[in-house]
Parts: sequence; structure tokens; C-alpha cells
Amino acid sequence: MNVDYNKKKAPDGGWGWFVCLGSSLITLSLRSLDPSFGLLFHDPLEELNVASTGTSLIMSILDSIVNFSGLFIGPLLKRYSYRQVAFFGSVLSCSGLILTSRANSMFHIILTYSILGGLGTGLAIASSFVALNTFFDKKRGQAVGFSMAGTTLAMMLVPQFIHLLLEAYGFRGAMMVVGAWALHSAVGACLLRPLEDKKGNVAKKCYPSQDKSNKVPESDTLLHENNNGVGLKLENGNKKIDIVENGKKNEAEDKHEDPPFLKKMKETFDLDLLKDSVYLNVIIGLSLYYVAESNFKLMTPFFLSSIGMTNVEVASCLSITAFTDILARLTLPTIFDRFGFKKRSVFWIFCLLVGIGRSIMAAQSKGIFLIVTFVVIGFLRGATLVNMNLSVSECCSLKKLPSAFGIFMVSKGLFVVTLSPLIGYIRDVSQSYTFCIHVMTFMISMTFVAWSLEFTIGALKRRATSAKQAQNEVIE
Repeated sequence: MNVDYNKKKAPDGGWGWFVCLGSSLITLSLRSLDPSFGLLFHDPLEELNVASTGTSLIMSILDSIVNFSGLFIGPLLKRYSYRQVAFFGSVLSCSGLILTSRANSMFHIILTYSILGGLGTGLAIASSFVALNTFFDKKRGQAVGFSMAGTTLAMMLVPQFIHLLLEAYGFRGAMMVVGAWALHSAVGACLLRPLEDKKGNVAKKCYPSQDKSNKVPESDTLLHENNNGVGLKLENGNKKIDIVENGKKNEAEDKHEDPPFLKKMKETFDLDLLKDSVYLNVIIGLSLYYVAESNFKLMTPFFLSSIGMTNVEVASCLSITAFTDILARLTLPTIFDRFGFKKRSVFWIFCLLVGIGRSIMAAQSKGIFLIVTFVVIGFLRGATLVNMNLSVSECCSLKKLPSAFGIFMVSKGLFVVTLSPLIGYIRDVSQSYTFCIHVMTFMISMTFVAWSLEFTIGALKRRATSAKQAQNEVIE
């Protein structure tokens, strides 16, 4: 049986802007607290006699859990909607924050703040990203930029808010208020309404137990659309239906026996993505950049202090960087979307510029040129971070995006666990923050070189294919 489905297009507006608002509320509520961790937990950690190593352990576990939660994203979003997963993650994260208010040991903080909060944060943020990709196509960059800009702004304002809460209520009261405030993420999750078709039917996944006929809802094709025009197989009951896309057909035979365990794991987590060399190159390159970005953000205040800047001057430099970062997220995506630039190409170019800019900054001392450098690298950083996750969505179909993004999160976690201690060791041995910044630039340049090789090889293959087709036409 051949079934021809009309491809469902993302609305690029309408309710999508409320989805953008919901995504912004989720990231703003759950991630803007990170820069204020030291301020919020300073007194209780001192009372518990927790040293700097323990403090770093709490944040390291939090970051690892957020990234490794990607293991569950693919399977969960195959069974539940992104609104349901995001709501569950939001409530889980907020519960962790509220329970942390009663913490009386380091283990309690790790269990509630790092593990419970990290798992919920990872699920909620990943689900909101999938929702944005579902509602936006041509304006996807704008939507992601707007949703991330609010978070950066909040990171500038939240420390002042935390300071006022601590003065008024102390640590336990402040954590209760922070946990309640973070519940705005649950409101944001409710805005992630599933996409409807033109007739107003909500897009649902068709399971064999729900529909015994051979007809697959038109709305279901959205989650099975292949952006590369390759035919897909949809399983319905005990039969597999052939789908015609772009004049191409996939044929499948009936299967009545259950697949083996390994095949089931492969289908559940979409592990066939790991056979895609382009996808692997993308996530490895992005993971290297993520490690360089996170460590640079951590070391920048120490570097500025090492060259003789006061705390006020350091804070001013960081604020300037954050301001130009926000400016880039609000303006550049609109320009790039208007001209149809590929998200990955933009990231490829700007990541190298970020690395070069940071190495130039590392060679400076106090002065106007250093301030100008911070203005530039803040703007460039905003351009890369907006297109970072979007580079993943460009190299896979919408159906596989939850698993693709989940595997990317796990990759980030593995690279952070492996390379961040190495960067710290290099700093201890060299006794130079400048040298460490150059090492991070080298890591970014590895991404640029690997992607450049891939782009070159791809261009040569396309040229060879075109030449062969032209030759065949001449012979005919």
C-alpha cells in the first residue's frame, strides 16, 4: 500500500511566539541561578565545613547530570509530548530547589540541587528546544535568539535579587523563594502546545493500540519528516506502510517477531545516528567548543584579576560582554534568517573569530583596547551560542531531533568530564591563565579544521557526481 502524505510545514509564527516565550521562561527560571551559586551557598557551605573542592564537586555533578539527562530525551519524547516532558522536568527541578532549603549536609545538597535539579533542568530545556524546532523553520534562528536573550539578561540581574533575598530571609528562606520563582518554568512548559494541523487537530503519535487501521494521521508525518527527502517507514500495527516522498519509495516487508535486545536499544535511542559521519563531526566539534566556552567563562575573572584589575573593573568587563552578547542574540539571527545563511556555517566562521579574539585579549593588559576586545568577543560569542544547538538540528530530521540532541548533550558531558580537569592541570603546571586561553583557542580551531575538511570533501564529492552525471548525459 502506497500512501502519499503532504508535508506539514512549521508555521514560523502564530502560537510559535508563545512557544518561544515558554522556552525563554524555562531557561530563564532554571539556568539563570548558576552564576549566583557561590553567593547563595557561601554561608551554608561554610557552616558545613565544605572546602572549595566540595563546592566544585556540587557544580560539576549538576553540569554532568544536566548533560547526561540527554540519554532519556529521545525515548521520552517518542512516548510523550514535549509539553508533558518539559512540565515534568520543570516540576522536578523546582522540587529539587525547594528541598535544598532544608539541606543540612553536602550529600543532601548534591542529591537535591545537583541530581534532582539537574535531571529536571536537562529534560525541560531539551524539550523546549525540540518544541522551538517544531514551530519554526525559516525563523528558527530568531526564535532561539529571543528565547536565549532573556536568560543572559537574567544572569546580570539575578545576583542582585539573590543578595536582597539573603539579607531579608537568609539561605533557607531565599531557597524557598528561588524554588517558587523557578516554578515559572512550569508555566512556560504549559505554553509548549503541540502543533496543530490546518483542521485544528493536535499532532499525536499513532500507536498500534490506538489505531488498528492502516491510515496514519497527517499530523503524524511532522515527526517522521526527513529533511533530506529520504523515504521513511512508519510502523502501524504489525504492518509497515510504504511512504512516498519526493517520488521515492521505501519498501518494507511485514515483521511479526520481536526484534532482539540490541536492535530494540538501537531503535529506542536512535543509535544509528552514530553511523552518520557528518553528525559525529558536528557533535564532537560542538562539544570541544562547549568545553572551551565553559572553562573560559570560569577563568576570565581570575585572568582579569591576575593582570591587576580590581573587582569593580572585572565586573564592568563581564557586564560589557553580557550586554554585547544579548545584542548579538537579538539582532544577528534576524539578519542570518533573512539571507538564508546555514546555522552551521555561521557557527563555523564565528567560532574561529571567537578563538582569535580571546587569544588577542589574553595578550593585552589594562587599557581601552582590552575593553574594545571584550565588546567584540561578547558579540561574537552571542552569534556562536545562538547557532550552537541549531547546528545539531540542521544535520538530522525532525523525527530524530530528540535523540540527536540527547546524544549531543551526553557528548558534552563526556567532553567536560574528560577535558576540563586537563585544562585545570595545564593551568596549575603552567601557572598562566594566558596559556590556558590559548589552549582553549586551539580546541576551537580543531572544530574549525575538522568542519573545513568535511565541507571540502563534501564539495569535491558533489563536483565529482555532477561531472559523472554530465558525462553520462553526453554518452546518452
